[in-house]
Amino acid sequence: MMKPMSRYLLYAVLAAAASTSLFAQPVVNDGGILNAASYMSSKLPGGAIAQGSIFVVFGARMGPAAIALAGFPLPSNLGGTSVRVSSGGQNLDCPLVYSLAGQLAAILPSNTPVGNATLTVSFGGQTSAPRSFRVVASSFGTFSLNQAGSGPGVITNFESATSQPVNTALRAARPGQTLILYGTGLGPLPAGTPDNGAAPAVAIGQANVELYVGGRRAAVAYAGRAPGFAGLDQINFVVPTGALGCSIPVGIKIGNLVSNYTSIAIAPNGGTCEDPLGLSSSQLDRITNGGTVKLGSIGLSRADLEITIPFLGTQSVKTDTGVATFFEYSAQTINSGAQLGVSGVSSIGTCYVFVGTSNRLTPVDPIQPRGLNAGALINVNGPKGAKSLKQTTPNLIGTYSESFSTGGIAIPGAPGGGDPDGYLVAGNYTFNNGGGGPDVGAFTANFTLPANVNWTNRASTSNVNRAQGLDVNWTGGDPNGYVQIYGYSLSEVSENAVTGFFSCLERASVGTFNVPAAILLALPPSPSGGANNLVPTGILGVGGVSSPRTFSAPGIDTGVIVSSSVVAKSVNYQ
Repeated sequence: MMKPMSRYLLYAVLAAAASTSLFAQPVVNDGGILNAASYMSSKLPGGAIAQGSIFVVFGARMGPAAIALAGFPLPSNLGGTSVRVSSGGQNLDCPLVYSLAGQLAAILPSNTPVGNATLTVSFGGQTSAPRSFRVVASSFGTFSLNQAGSGPGVITNFESATSQPVNTALRAARPGQTLILYGTGLGPLPAGTPDNGAAPAVAIGQANVELYVGGRRAAVAYAGRAPGFAGLDQINFVVPTGALGCSIPVGIKIGNLVSNYTSIAIAPNGGTCEDPLGLSSSQLDRITNGGTVKLGSIGLSRADLEITIPFLGTQSVKTDTGVATFFEYSAQTINSGAQLGVSGVSSIGTCYVFVGTSNRLTPVDPIQPRGLNAGALINVNGPKGAKSLKQTTPNLIGTYSESFSTGGIAIPGAPGGGDPDGYLVAGNYTFNNGGGGPDVGAFTANFTLPANVNWTNRASTSNVNRAQGLDVNWTGGDPNGYVQIYGYSLSEVSENAVTGFFSCLERASVGTFNVPAAILLALPPSPSGGANNLVPTGILGVGGVSSPRTFSAPGIDTGVIVSSSVVAKSVNYQ
């Protein structure tokens, strides 16, 4: 069970595109020192660099134009590049994994003092200006298949000593099976063990490692260095019962620091997985056998946000939007993509954590399926008249969206003119794409908006203690539908703020859900001074997601229509 990950896979996860090297002063980007697995911003709680871990540095003119890869023992000078860290009055040279003009990877020495530190990069006889970062004893990051720290993790199913395939939606794990997760940041090696050599299988802080699968704590059989590597960690864990689906979140908590969240697929007997809001197991079986699946989805969404606005006090702002996507899924996009659910949510009964920015609160998956052209417009007709979803950009085929209205208060420049009811009111809606497009032919579909849920403990929820978790209660909604709970917190009151964002999904009939501490601790605490911001620094929302209604169209295998309506308010994440 200690079989190490191949060096080829590690380098494929670590390496990035080259940039031209000029013999001028190297530059380390602001915020460019990151955990090599999670790529988590230093502005988030889990964004520090752990002793003995692999980290990456982004910048310019830091190394050769062509990547230089190190062998054992890892050198402190590679391709003319060297990295020095200063912390606690000590200067330490870092073993290098690879060097490149725009990016390098190195190992933080295990004996680096914890606390505030600086880093410099030298190349071509010149040294960069120092950049600050934080050193901690442990802060774990999980490698992901999309090489961006999100979506399916680099996690293998242990079938035998000679068979450990990567977990994917097409090769799901089963409850009770042992899986092996790869990452970095468990902590330092024992004194006297060199960081630049092929490490033995040595346990590191295993008693403090908490691994959660879909919010359920998993039994950890081993947590320590992956044998035969430097800085690479592995965690062997047993899949707990109670979580089934294609996007089951996996997170690691050490103390109050939480890793990035990746996902695994779990099915009752292994094989292909299935989610009610995603592709069916039969469709995934088709992909397993070399085929593809063409899926169309239409979503109607209302966000009712209670916000405090300077000079206007507390106001309710209703924003109604629509989106449609038409995509062709293959094995590559299914295995590596971040979301399989047509409504952009995790599997039922689980929560997922994303990272964004203050001006982009929804994640962007770097692994995208092939877009299908369904024509110039997707037309929408409802009780309040006709609207249309337009292609997002000319180059983004298969994606259509539109902001229908903003109600509650009048916001200059916003569509809808301050209509107090908004566009998405109860009633029947029809959709069509006119004469169709080259990939998706003409279709007509119908949908009825269901009743929304009632968030019953909304008034009493204003301060959220991230370390204690959060209970959310509701009534009503689509009896066959779902409830989505989401929230975000900004790292600071600034245009450069980083956002921690979580989303949970549960069946509407359950009526209650606990957002675990292992999810909330991944968010930054709410910054001070943001009470009167037009963009709230902390938000919590609860709302209904309808049961999917199917439609058919020439050129796709199936179409799905889903609606959501979320009530949100400003909260303080402590």
